[in-house]
Amino acid sequence: MQIYSPIHQINFQSLNPIWVKRDDLIDPYISGNKWRKLKYILKDVIAKGKTHLVTFGGAYSNHLVATAAAAARNNLKATAFVRGE
Repeated sequence: MQIYSPIHQINFQSLNPIWVKRDDLIDPYISGNKWRKLKYILKDVIAKGKTHLVTFGGAYSNHLVATAAAAARNNLKATAFVRGE
């Protein structure tokens, strides 16, 4: 589960260039820190022969979307519990 995110250079007049790591480009559904956290969970689940992920989060949670997408891509089932507000 290799994570690749490009590094872009941004140049400004009379300023030093800034390098930006584009974690938003890792995946359309599993980006940034969500992928970096989930990769270890997925490795553990797969290594232990498990077939189902269970998680919880708030309504409209990016974490829930990322977990569902990661599970689907790894042929795992996913159950998400959405907490009430």
